[in-house]
Amino acid sequence: MECFDVGQDGFHGFLHTPVADSGRAARFAGKAIIVLGGSEGNENIPRDLGARFAHEGVTALGLCYWNAPGLPRELVEVPVESVERAAGLLRSRGFERIGVYGISKGGELALLAASLMPDISCAVALSPLDHVMPGITGSGSLLSKGVAVRSSWTWRDEPLPCVPGGMRLPYASIVRRSLRGRQLDMRFVYERMLGDATEQSAIKVELIRGPVLLVSPARDSMWPSDEACRRIELRLRAHSHSWEVERLSYGHASHIIVPMDTGMLKLFREERQFPRECAASREDAFGRVLDFLERWR
Repeated sequence: MECFDVGQDGFHGFLHTPVADSGRAARFAGKAIIVLGGSEGNENIPRDLGARFAHEGVTALGLCYWNAPGLPRELVEVPVESVERAAGLLRSRGFERIGVYGISKGGELALLAASLMPDISCAVALSPLDHVMPGITGSGSLLSKGVAVRSSWTWRDEPLPCVPGGMRLPYASIVRRSLRGRQLDMRFVYERMLGDATEQSAIKVELIRGPVLLVSPARDSMWPSDEACRRIELRLRAHSHSWEVERLSYGHASHIIVPMDTGMLKLFREERQFPRECAASREDAFGRVLDFLERWR
C-alpha cells in the first residue's frame, strides 16, 4: 500500500495494487478506480475496501475527501479537485481508464466528479442521491451536526449549486422515527430537502463519458437512494447515454451496501432481521461491480 498526503501530493489516500502476475489482474489491465467512502469521513472504506479491490485484481486508490489530516473538518464546500488530482496520479502511472466508485455521500461525489472530469470514464455509485446536497456541519456525533446553507462541494473555487439547506437536524423526530422503526431513520429529512430541489442542483450525469452502474437497497432508511437511482437511470436514457447503464436494487440490503462490516450495519433493521441475506446482497453487488469493471471499455 502506497500512502499519499495533502501537503506533498494534494490529496489524502491509499494506492492498492494487485499482484502483477495474477490472473485476476489481467482482467483489469490498464484500469484503475478511485474509491470513496461516505459521510463518516474516516479512512476505513478507502483503505480497507481499496485493499479488497486489489485482492480481486483491480488497482484501487482509496481517497479521503474530508475529516482526515489536511482536509476540511466539516463536509461543507469540500473541493472536488482532490478526485481530479488522484486521477492525475493514476494517469501518470500509465492507467488508460480511470473510474470512480463511491458509497452514500461518496456516491454523490462519484457521480459529480465523473460528470465534471474527462479523465474519468466510468462511475459506480452505491446508495447515492442525484442532486448536489447542502453541506453537513459538525464532525462528531449526530447531535453535533446540522445542514449547512452552503453546498457540500466546490469546483474551481466556486460552490456548486445545491438543494436548499440551512436547518438544524430535527433530532426529536429522528429519535422518534428511529425508535418506532427500530433502525436509524433520516430518510424523511432528505425527502423534505429534495422536495425543494431544482434542475440547477441536479447532477448532470449525462455528461459522464463512460458506463454507469447504480446500486441501492430497495428500502433505504438513510435517504431515498433507490428513487434517486431510478431518476438517474431515466435521465441517462432520456439523454441517449452512449455507454452502458446498469441499475441494481436489492430487497435485502441496507444503506451500507459495501462488502465489509463498517460497524454501522446493526443500526439497520434489515441487517438484523436478515443478516445472511444482506451479507449475500453485499457480496453479490461487489461481484457485479467487478463484472461491470471487466466489461468497461
